[in-house]
Amino acid sequence: MSRYVIVGAGAIGSFLGARLHEAGHDVLLIARGERLEAVRGAGVRLSEGGAERQVRVPASAACDPASPPDHAILATKTFQLEAALALLQPLHERRFTLLTVQNGVEAPGIAQAALPRTVVLGARMHGFFELDGGIVRHTGVSATLLAGPVADRTTDPAAEQAAASLAARLDGAGVPTTLVDDIRPALWDKFLMAATIGGVAPAFGLKVGQVLGHPQASAMLRVAMEEVAGIAAALGIALPPGCIAEKLDFIGRFPPDVTSSLQRDLEAGRPSEFAQLTGAIPRFALQAGLPSLASDEIIARLRARGLRLD
Repeated sequence: MSRYVIVGAGAIGSFLGARLHEAGHDVLLIARGERLEAVRGAGVRLSEGGAERQVRVPASAACDPASPPDHAILATKTFQLEAALALLQPLHERRFTLLTVQNGVEAPGIAQAALPRTVVLGARMHGFFELDGGIVRHTGVSATLLAGPVADRTTDPAAEQAAASLAARLDGAGVPTTLVDDIRPALWDKFLMAATIGGVAPAFGLKVGQVLGHPQASAMLRVAMEEVAGIAAALGIALPPGCIAEKLDFIGRFPPDVTSSLQRDLEAGRPSEFAQLTGAIPRFALQAGLPSLASDEIIARLRARGLRLD
């Protein structure tokens, strides 16, 4: 049995916490406010395959330094990363494995800088998860994880062993996990779609599932994806061949009413991951010495619509 701390009780954090708890591990789910009270009162309410169950995962507002984890998972929104890392600071003298499952490409580096003794693995979660009315809904494809360090980490046998241990425990909890030597291409591959479609759809006032049927928005999406792919290449990130065509084909199969989480937050005026997704493209372009004309236009359109981008 391993001990886990999971910071963030949204859809993915609650799902992973429930699965690990059911597999017999010692799990502490860190949450705040109404979500903390909901988990304490009713546990994690999980819906899979049309069936709902309650999993009584222990929950708290803070970590317990007297019970350090073997593994920790950061499952908050990207813009909440700094606050999430602050909750782990009481454990900063401990050595444990930390898995980041945030959108964007910067979370592993930020986490490593904040917790230098920690073995940090970035991860890309595959699956559809939503927290709806207090119920975590897992629909569609089975949940899988791709995880690994960034390539410039020095090879450390103890770190490799810790990563293998975490992957094995997740496998045993029904979340097949594949370890890679460098997680950056996988993170950038996801970023390429999330940062572009998440900006283009609200920039044109469309649902994600409507974008490819709108000639101007469709053209803008393709150019923005090519822009991100060029930035990645200039930064030394090797994206999978044909990734743009694959993403466009994937988006083309969406129902017309589908929206992204970034779009929903922007249009509701809530705090969002804009700065780590669409808003990060010009910053990465500057770092790579490239222009960001498509992304600049998308951002200008979002501002013209009066959407909250901070």
